[in-house]
Amino acid sequence: MTFLPDCCKAAVSGERLTKLLSRLRPGRVAVLMYHDLRPDGDFDNWLRVEVSAFAGQLAALRRLGTFLSPKHLSKPETWSRRGLNFLLTFDDGYVNNLELAVPVLEAHRIPALFFISTRHMQEQIHFWPDIVVTVIQAGRLSSLDLTDQGFGRFVFCAKEGPRRWDDIERLLVAIKARGNVDHPQVAMLLDHLRRAYAHFLAEHLERLRPLKPEEVRKLAANPLCHIGSHAHQHDVLTRLPDAALAHSLAQSKRILEDLTGSPVTDLAYPDGAWDERVAAAVAVVGYERAFRVGGGFMTPDCPSLALPRLGIGGIGPSWLTGYTLNRLFVAGKR
Repeated sequence: MTFLPDCCKAAVSGERLTKLLSRLRPGRVAVLMYHDLRPDGDFDNWLRVEVSAFAGQLAALRRLGTFLSPKHLSKPETWSRRGLNFLLTFDDGYVNNLELAVPVLEAHRIPALFFISTRHMQEQIHFWPDIVVTVIQAGRLSSLDLTDQGFGRFVFCAKEGPRRWDDIERLLVAIKARGNVDHPQVAMLLDHLRRAYAHFLAEHLERLRPLKPEEVRKLAANPLCHIGSHAHQHDVLTRLPDAALAHSLAQSKRILEDLTGSPVTDLAYPDGAWDERVAAAVAVVGYERAFRVGGGFMTPDCPSLALPRLGIGGIGPSWLTGYTLNRLFVAGKR
């Protein structure tokens, strides 16, 4: 089904097929990776799902299966075998998780696991992709010349949608390839964007800020909301030396446990990047589960420190999630 045209993909994305396949291959969990939500009508961003679309997705997913809380992950005997199981996760720790996502979760009585990047929370540092994307999308830029910063010139499709986001993603990937946010070229690029596009950033970044400590505490007090770590500084962990890696993992865990008064046993790898060295460090610090990006469904035999997740984006056709689930079933992914 991978190379089907869109009209055929839409045809095989239906709920009836998903229900049939989930009964033929029971005992699976689809761990869904969101980042944050945006008000309806806000500028497009693949990582930011419109509130109305999110509510519609939850209603559709409930027709397909059962929502789990993190405490059920280690107890496969509690998983439904009459349909798919779902775990909702949110990465990074945006204020809109509290303001926009929680009311929808409460309306549907659905639990979720929120992964918090603690340095961003403590120091109210914006995530660097938000700076880049806000400049392009709020400014409706058709191109961005970053030659003087060592990145070249990037052109963006004028029409909103997947093609424009693919063009934006090429820039984000190029930046990630240079290193973490403290890499000299990355830091120089971000400083340039902050100066050159200060008016766009001043208008939009406040609603894209990280949660504050008191907001994380409020989130954790909600019985539907569970808190996990997204490391301390959202660095790509595979690039950190051993000491910095151990510090990032342990510092985040300690801060969140002190803040919430509860054990923090789940971690999402920033940018999905992990390897055996990183997984070993995660185990030493005391996390019980860690989530990567990509793969298929979670099954009881999945490695607990490399659990797969399916990314849910804010751009693309409404049938895309159903198609992805059915494709994974047919491909035999877990």
